[in-house]
Amino acid sequence: MKKIVTLSLLTATVLLAGGDIAPVEPTIATEDTNTLAYAFANGEVSGQIRAGYINFNPEVSEPTNYTTALGGQLKYETARYYGFNVGAALYTSHAISGLSGNKRRGKYNYELAGDNHYDTLAEAYIGYKFESFEINGGRVRIDTPYADSDDIRMTPNTFEGVVATYGINDEFSLFTAYVTRWQGPDAESYDFIDLLGPNTNGMAIAALTYATDHTEASLWYYHADKTADIFYGDVIMNYEISEGVELVGGLQYAKQNERSHSGIEGTLYGAMAEVSFSGLSLSAAYDELHVGELKEYFGGFGGGVAFVNLNETTAGVIAVNQGVEAVKLAVVYDFAEVGINGFSAEYNYGDFEGKKHGHFIEQNMILAYTHDEAWDIEAIYAHIHDELTGLDDEGFERFLVRANYNF
Repeated sequence: MKKIVTLSLLTATVLLAGGDIAPVEPTIATEDTNTLAYAFANGEVSGQIRAGYINFNPEVSEPTNYTTALGGQLKYETARYYGFNVGAALYTSHAISGLSGNKRRGKYNYELAGDNHYDTLAEAYIGYKFESFEINGGRVRIDTPYADSDDIRMTPNTFEGVVATYGINDEFSLFTAYVTRWQGPDAESYDFIDLLGPNTNGMAIAALTYATDHTEASLWYYHADKTADIFYGDVIMNYEISEGVELVGGLQYAKQNERSHSGIEGTLYGAMAEVSFSGLSLSAAYDELHVGELKEYFGGFGGGVAFVNLNETTAGVIAVNQGVEAVKLAVVYDFAEVGINGFSAEYNYGDFEGKKHGHFIEQNMILAYTHDEAWDIEAIYAHIHDELTGLDDEGFERFLVRANYNF
């Protein structure tokens, strides 16, 4: 009887509750993503293994020199912890002695691995991100018109400082930075050195950028302590004339005002146009520099900003006590158009002429093959001819091959 009474009471309770008994859902434990353990366990490892060969052949005096090197980058970055994360990257390059020139005979090239090798903690930073705002401080990699990574040898330039970005909306964004030291191929040092020399306070940067599917524009301000105030702006637009035919055009302007009687002062005007069709791209660029007596143009920390800049020569290379006119013509062909995916060939011609003296002509031939996201290889030949119009002969040939494995 007790069992029957108990069952009746349970049945009555279910009916009063409104019907069927809901099944008990199993409890699934979820990992707390806002823990340090999670941030480190879910960090990302990335990097690049690079093999390089360089051969430098000056037109006069020095013998031909060459080096083969193996190096690359290894980076680790944690996941976010309440918006914070940390990252670090080791850059390294080691010359392969049996495949490099003899130092005692002046046949060793120092551009790929320094004196013999280098190992640099090139990135080391702490960051914070909240919605569209992000800030990173420490050793960082940045790319701006007058300070950029310029990955031209074995590893790129990096900078010490603080960098912040804020996305106002889908089109406009703000960029600010303050950098004091740098390292890399353009610094000619793989130990961090002062950006602007001793007893200076570095460089502050601020920018407003705009980007849509057809237009990119930017306004930049640089305050280089005891050197110059630099104002720079550009706009680049692309337009599809017809199916498979695209036109690109751009304008740029820069104004440099000296500080502390540094002698850095000049104005840059530039324009470029490019048309692409059937795998072929044809482009032309023109830059003019106005530089007065006892003044010179500041090319920045990295590859430089001018539309005419080539592999070796930049618009400001002879902009000392004089203005410069420079022209660049380029042809690029993508062989995917004929069924060879990933392979491209490029030819560049640049003419840099000083208003008073100096006339450089550079030609580049670049062959590149990308197998997939991991593997790629490129070969770059550059020939610079100095027309001997008042400067020492600085003509040379440089041949560079780099094979990369990215992970």
